[in-house]
Amino acid sequence: MKSSDLTGKVHLLLTRKKLPDDWRTNGAEPLRTVFEDAGYQTDLTLCDNPDDICKHLKSTAKPGDIVAVGGGDGTINAVLETVIETGTVLIPVPLGTANDFARTLGLPDDLVDAARAAIHGQIRMLDVGRVNDHSFINAASIGVPADARKRINPDLKRTLGAISYAVANWQSWHEMDPLDLTITCGDEKPQKMKLRQLTITNGRYFGGGLRPSESKSPEDGLLHMFAIRDSVDTLSGLDIAAELLFGSVDNSSYALTMECDDITIEGEEGAPILADGEIIGKLPARFTLRAGALPVFAPNSYVAEENRNRSDMPETIDQQNEINDVVRDTVDFTLRLEAILPVVHDGQLKSLCHDSTRTLRDLYRQLELSLRPFGITAPSPDPDLHSLEELRDRVMEWLFDNADQRLANGLDHRAKELAAELDHLDQNALPDDLKKPIATLTQEIANFRKSIGDIIAKF
Repeated sequence: MKSSDLTGKVHLLLTRKKLPDDWRTNGAEPLRTVFEDAGYQTDLTLCDNPDDICKHLKSTAKPGDIVAVGGGDGTINAVLETVIETGTVLIPVPLGTANDFARTLGLPDDLVDAARAAIHGQIRMLDVGRVNDHSFINAASIGVPADARKRINPDLKRTLGAISYAVANWQSWHEMDPLDLTITCGDEKPQKMKLRQLTITNGRYFGGGLRPSESKSPEDGLLHMFAIRDSVDTLSGLDIAAELLFGSVDNSSYALTMECDDITIEGEEGAPILADGEIIGKLPARFTLRAGALPVFAPNSYVAEENRNRSDMPETIDQQNEINDVVRDTVDFTLRLEAILPVVHDGQLKSLCHDSTRTLRDLYRQLELSLRPFGITAPSPDPDLHSLEELRDRVMEWLFDNADQRLANGLDHRAKELAAELDHLDQNALPDDLKKPIATLTQEIANFRKSIGDIIAKF
């Protein structure tokens, strides 16, 4: 779907019981105003549950309409199929407890800021996970998380938010029996395992801010799976939890990971499956992926509002999506380097982070200036995200003896992803003003990868 397919209408559908108290009296007008100020005709409807949202869409929405859905991850899960069937474009308004889908898209927690960032973004076509006959956008789990979902105290959830998930998971870890499962990933041979937990992710975050991999994206065409064996004790389980919260389990000594687009789980017939925070089915299960099935407005680079209707400004430039990805991930990578700098101990790694941060910030400014003649405003670093990244790394430093090595491995993953995006660009076809900074960025990332490889080799 392209921006030219949009009708200019927004259906703002909010879950009534999740609205802030003061918005129940003013009709959530601040949100409506955001969309109307962006030039969209906006209809606001307060709904009692996700079923009401789906009924409203099926009866009133047309292909090319934008659907701004207010609720949590469970609400987003419940409307996925209807959004796809109606040919509409989704914007999540983060009104839930965890809001992992909104976090995956990089949306801020503030509702008005989230709406503004999204409506001035661009359309992305995201992958959708599928387990048996049910879709999921973030993750689906078997074992401890599914058992924990039944234990969550609603009052505790309202009081403590995402912390209530941790409490329930702790109880399940100690009380539930391990599962005997047979796992088949793609064309690989089936593997029999005795597991405490198996989680398959499509998005970057799940479970209230946990992230399984540095490089996981809902646009990569793959499902990411990690499994925790029954032999993992409580202390090692805390290690895995810290890896999920502060880094990645891809290099974990305690979790088995793999990626493919088709995963079959057999054994323990009848065991519950948790998807996007809700129990949606039972084993046995087949997990598949529909690549690029869900249109979403995401806050990457965007066409500046004041330039949108100027006749002398092109709507797009060749490879615009690819260029946006490179600029966005350059900013993200710079932010990551800057967050690591005050935490890391190894002198060589600290020096590399320091020098690369300065170089990449300069290159970002060059890219920003080169994009302005096309009416494209490059994304800006989010200071709140920087603080969160630094906090994660600081806690990792406290928890792990090999924190520097883990941080270096994470940087290596991100540099590899950015290098692949640059390699995918046809740099000869870029506008002249973009060719030099893109070429310089390509060389800088190549140099970084060599340096980080040397650092990792010495650990």
